[in-house]
Amino acid sequence: MGTLQSKYLSKTWAPGLGAIVFAAAAPLAASAADFSGKRVTLYVSASPGGGYAAYARTVAKVWPAHIPGKPRMLVKHKQGASGVVALNYLYNVGKKDGTEVLASYREAASTTPLLSSAEERKNFKYDLTKMSWIGSVNSYYGVCVAWHASGIKTFDDVKTKGLKMGGTHFGNLSSQAPRVMNNLLDTKIEVYSGYPHGTVVNLAMERREVDGRCWSVDSIKAIASQWWEEKKIVPFIQLSLRSYPTLKHVPVITDLAKNQKDRQILNLLFSNSAMSRPYVGPPGLSGDVLKALRTSFIATTKDKAFLEGAKKVRLDIDVVKGEEIEKIIKSIYATPPSVVKEALTAINSTAKTKIVKVKIPVVTETVKVAGVKRKGRRISFKGKDGKVTVSASGRKTKVTIAGKKAKRSAVKAGMTCTIAHQGHRSTAKSIDCK
Repeated sequence: MGTLQSKYLSKTWAPGLGAIVFAAAAPLAASAADFSGKRVTLYVSASPGGGYAAYARTVAKVWPAHIPGKPRMLVKHKQGASGVVALNYLYNVGKKDGTEVLASYREAASTTPLLSSAEERKNFKYDLTKMSWIGSVNSYYGVCVAWHASGIKTFDDVKTKGLKMGGTHFGNLSSQAPRVMNNLLDTKIEVYSGYPHGTVVNLAMERREVDGRCWSVDSIKAIASQWWEEKKIVPFIQLSLRSYPTLKHVPVITDLAKNQKDRQILNLLFSNSAMSRPYVGPPGLSGDVLKALRTSFIATTKDKAFLEGAKKVRLDIDVVKGEEIEKIIKSIYATPPSVVKEALTAINSTAKTKIVKVKIPVVTETVKVAGVKRKGRRISFKGKDGKVTVSASGRKTKVTIAGKKAKRSAVKAGMTCTIAHQGHRSTAKSIDCK
């Protein structure tokens, strides 16, 4: 494919995005793939606050020590278009020497390009069958949950009582899965779409604006473990090809198919469940470099320091080798066109789904900054509804101090600032400090 000209590429280089460098010990002796004196950049498709970021940073603390030459590793967030921006960059611009790799969104790195319209496919400037698959730190165990006060206890309840579920955008799992269930399994789910990200959906559940959402077990345990432990959320269906070990009582979606045709569709839609957190390199890596990355990745996942770090932040580890992911991708893209067509209807048709567009109000309040972390990327204060922490984006947040444009790192605890935001854990629209 030619040089990337997609509108998405213009969004990739956002100044000031979060970055952390992990340094390893002195270099090892040179090998066929020697990274001595180099820096490996691990891009992350997701935002800094979610499950993908938690896994990536935990991996990056240990991975350099197992790569030949023990390079430094820099973690950078390259967000946009649900992972498409990062994959477009990696495929077309990324260095082919192993020094640029990606912790990708699962969907963008598997079924999304296949299950998109002809017009949407123009935005995908990559061929997944040619990518260099390194491995995955986890298998995907998707689950749809209802808030404990919703009255929903089982999947049959969703079919008879209905449910209001929160989602981010049309192509995200949180919006797609309800449409699939309505179209193939006769549920009665309304989708409240337009929340800026998953943490805002969580807040909406707490406020009872919506009754539930679809996400992954590992994300729940990483960022909402208390809900899981206190049974504040009720899993009613699993979105994978096999059951999570402690959810044997919750039905797996493929087992609910009404006929063989529907089972084929569901098998395609959830065929990527074995590659929950995929790590991938650009096409064209030499055999030695790819082998070094794959071997070091597996060694990282067995490292005591890594396992202890994962346990500390409640991350499930269920490793999948790069060779296995490569087979999954080839299988997905060998799917008969007729099945793909039926699957597209199942995920895109809104004939059986009421969609409510959510508008998140912007709150502007003058507050005293209580705390600042990560050089201004996280700003905490006491708002009118209690303690609030917002993100300050180098690209999306306008920062001014005494009326003059400033960097977010200039915001300090104790300052009085007028902050425009959409609630706790949202990205601030503007920060104006005196």
